[in-house]
Amino acid sequence: MGLFDIFKAKKENETGNNGTDQLMINTDELSLDALLEMAVKESVYKRAFYKRILTDEIIVISINVNVSEGYQYLEVGTSVELYALPDGSIPLFTTIDRIFDNGVVKDDVEFLKMSGADLFSVAQGERFVVNPHSNFKTKISPATVESLLDGTM
Repeated sequence: MGLFDIFKAKKENETGNNGTDQLMINTDELSLDALLEMAVKESVYKRAFYKRILTDEIIVISINVNVSEGYQYLEVGTSVELYALPDGSIPLFTTIDRIFDNGVVKDDVEFLKMSGADLFSVAQGERFVVNPHSNFKTKISPATVESLLDGTM
């Protein structure tokens, strides 16, 4: 260690540039659910989570949908009402099982699957909560949604 290396090491620790700004693992192989858990535990993974939520399939609870049971594609112009939590935020889920976390939702519910980008583009200005009944959840503000859609995040 050279005479000035001690100052360099100290400066790196002060600025937080000690390797934590880079992802520790490749996140491409992780499920969105696993990536959310990592992002909640370590903020360095939030950017990877936000990138993936745009492209991965997410689930939202729908109400008053006039379609028959089973899987089907909605026609253009189909009116859909999304369930909102008491605080007005829209819950979205990384898997169907996450809807039922901790026994909060006990009955079957109608739901829609879509990409995060599709949901965010039709519900701009709304607040979202990912996996609201889970031990690993996160809020997404309207400003974050706007940044995700315009590519600045």
